[in-house]
Amino acid sequence: MRKIFLSLLLMGAFATVANAQKEFANIELPMNRAEDLVTVADESGNVCIYFYQSGRLNFALLSPNGQQLAQHQIPYRYSQEPQILGTRVTDNEFIFYSRYTNGRREYVRPFAVHRRTGAFRSMQDEQLQVARNANFLGGFGNDNHFYMLYTDKDNNMHLYRDTDEDMAHLEHKTFKPEMPRTRDRYARETDLIYISDDIEHNVFTGHHRSKIYIRGEKIYMIYDGFNLRGQNRKEATTEILTLDWNTGETNYRTLPSVAQGNTPTFNSFLHKDKLFRVHLEKDQFKLTAFDFKTLKPIKDYSYTGDEEIAIKSTPVQQRGAKSIFSSNVTEIEKTSKIMKNLANGVPAITVDAFSDSTLQLTIGSYKAPAERNGRNDMGRMVRTPDRYVRTARGLMMVPGRWTPAYNIPNYYLNSPYYSRYFYDPYGQSSGFSSGPGTSTYFRSVLSAEDLAKVESGKETEVLQDKIENFEQDLKPEPEFKTVYRYGDKLHYGYYDRKARTFRIMEFAHGQEQDKQE
Repeated sequence: MRKIFLSLLLMGAFATVANAQKEFANIELPMNRAEDLVTVADESGNVCIYFYQSGRLNFALLSPNGQQLAQHQIPYRYSQEPQILGTRVTDNEFIFYSRYTNGRREYVRPFAVHRRTGAFRSMQDEQLQVARNANFLGGFGNDNHFYMLYTDKDNNMHLYRDTDEDMAHLEHKTFKPEMPRTRDRYARETDLIYISDDIEHNVFTGHHRSKIYIRGEKIYMIYDGFNLRGQNRKEATTEILTLDWNTGETNYRTLPSVAQGNTPTFNSFLHKDKLFRVHLEKDQFKLTAFDFKTLKPIKDYSYTGDEEIAIKSTPVQQRGAKSIFSSNVTEIEKTSKIMKNLANGVPAITVDAFSDSTLQLTIGSYKAPAERNGRNDMGRMVRTPDRYVRTARGLMMVPGRWTPAYNIPNYYLNSPYYSRYFYDPYGQSSGFSSGPGTSTYFRSVLSAEDLAKVESGKETEVLQDKIENFEQDLKPEPEFKTVYRYGDKLHYGYYDRKARTFRIMEFAHGQEQDKQE
């Protein structure tokens, strides 16, 4: 018995050494809502951490070796929480852009933190001249500029961008794209996501079908699989809309159409000068790389039926499909089941590169959780309250009964006062998700030169996999996490609520080998 216990102890110690990661920083942050935390890093290795709480802006500045250089609590205006839209990294500062609305008036409120000293600076608000029929879509930016995007009822794009001379002043340009409308109005706009260099590369971020990219002075909006008016309902395509800031002109292009039913079957991702598109069905897998300038295909991988997906560099994993007494992470081995599970959701793909020689692709699908929206189901069963009736023999209880919700006036079910007397288990918590969703995916490492699969070796290490394995070993699972790019490394930050500490772990290629040596 003693030998068995000693063997298990040694195995556990070896696993700890093999999977040990470098801790970049350990900061005490008294946060109540850790999901509001924002992290931004510069090319020198400085990291700025921001969150808002109790009417104050909270900042912490870290040096390239993880030491805390400064920490501030800045009282904010009238305790109005700023809506952080995006960040910029200039030569000297981290810039945070927030949006403030007062009726029909819209303002931009930027504030900055010095990259080396941590000094805080608030800038003057600027009111935007926004048309009455314009709707705000989002804010985004890179190290060069910050943008705010609006659209109007005529599908015109209104773009605001900060100037080179004044980071707090935004110029306005209107773009009039000539592109077909979708069958469902505003379908493209409801799923927009900005693809930055720091985006977490998983199927959750990759499953969005409307993506925004910045390349120099041009904004690219790429839409996948939307049904267009006046076109075949059984086909869809990838649309590319280009907004040229210098000329104010637009350009609309499309990829070859793909057969598609009522649910999306393909998605794309732009990486440098290549556009990758993945097409997933129950008996078909196809990955195509296009030259983004000419839109001509340059590489194609296709598998059907029970054919092994040879492009895989890691096993196919499924996360989130948890049942009782089972693990949250399962590995799928059978090819036919792989095809079926990959197609059970919105296709997703992301591409990243940590060296000039290889690309790391995350391919799979994401199935969003079901929403509890029982309040709109008037056929649900509701139990009426118990009643007490005075009789000759004393007080007698008349028990409530189960009845469809349409038998009870809405005034009672929706009233904050009377609804407390009804037992309505299916009408409560409406609009909230019932889980984290299901992610099914694998990763592939390709050569950056010819897009051929890289055989197993040191270069096939996938940092995102190392992060997910580390996260799985954390008990309990952190309530908040963030992943951002740090040069050729990845930083995984998570909030330890018990210790009220924010911990940042650093993951790099060859890290485990160094630990073992």
